[in-house]
Amino acid sequence: MTHVNKRRRAILAYGVTAMAALPFTSGVFAATPDAAGYPKKPIKIVVPFAPGGPTDLMARAISRPMSESLGQTVVVINKPGGTGVIALSEVHNAPADGYTLAFPSIQAVTTPALRSDFPFDMTKDFTGVSVVGYISHLLVVNEKLPANNLTEFIELVKANPSKYFYGSSGNGSSGHLAMEMFKDRAGITLEHTPYKGAAPAIQDLLSGRIHAVFLDTTVALPLVKDKKIKVLAVPTAERSKLLPEVPTIAEQGFPGFAIHPWYGLLARAGTDPAIIQKLNEHVKKALADPQVAETFSSLGIEPGGNSPEAFNQLISEDLKTWDNIAKKLDLKIQ
Repeated sequence: MTHVNKRRRAILAYGVTAMAALPFTSGVFAATPDAAGYPKKPIKIVVPFAPGGPTDLMARAISRPMSESLGQTVVVINKPGGTGVIALSEVHNAPADGYTLAFPSIQAVTTPALRSDFPFDMTKDFTGVSVVGYISHLLVVNEKLPANNLTEFIELVKANPSKYFYGSSGNGSSGHLAMEMFKDRAGITLEHTPYKGAAPAIQDLLSGRIHAVFLDTTVALPLVKDKKIKVLAVPTAERSKLLPEVPTIAEQGFPGFAIHPWYGLLARAGTDPAIIQKLNEHVKKALADPQVAETFSSLGIEPGGNSPEAFNQLISEDLKTWDNIAKKLDLKIQ
């Protein structure tokens, strides 16, 4: 069973019915004159989060081998804020020529479910290049918090319903949705503090301003090893290979609970399919680079590399799935 199927089946068990995906077609595209000479100038990857988080890390990891194989510089720039809209706007407002790309997380499909004013149709305004990676979350708490497992954490929060806060890398992020789903299942109250990326959320977790975060393994592992934070659970269907001693949320009394976020590369809709295909091929080459593979493995990142058609289908399916989740939990953001 693949990671995507495991994640989807687990969400279905949570009570959400996934809807059928829109049809996509595949094929071999003849190179147009523009595509044949692509790229003729540097390529820009726009990351919708602050530097230091997992999205930024992955984008920078693949930018080096992509620069080498494409023969042009691939530059990563950070445009945090606006629940990803700022970064997506930069790509949407640029020419559809493959020189300005977005590198969002799964937030690109969760946020539209939460914001009635979300300005884009993700199936019409953008087109997928490839999923670059999948990352497990860890439910982590401040090291001084008097809870060492999920049961103790739930009891602590229930005994002090207005005392504890959780953070996320932004409204609509997978960490935000994961905690709201967990709160619903556990019957607890935790106030949400959204941040513009993982790094500022970690700073406040370490200082004690917030008490819990669903944090990506990429940024959590060094802090766990240094005993600066504690891991209570993993929200994936199976235990993390990097922390096999940590039980899943499902194992701790919440069967069917699982989230497995993706991170991927998007282009503006209307980009020459031959350019999209060329970018996809070079993403795959970058993921096969030994240094990238070692970096991903050490941080618990499962490499992507699916086709543009498969990524578009995943986006379509996830938009519907998360819309159902948002409606079920009555979640909205402004």
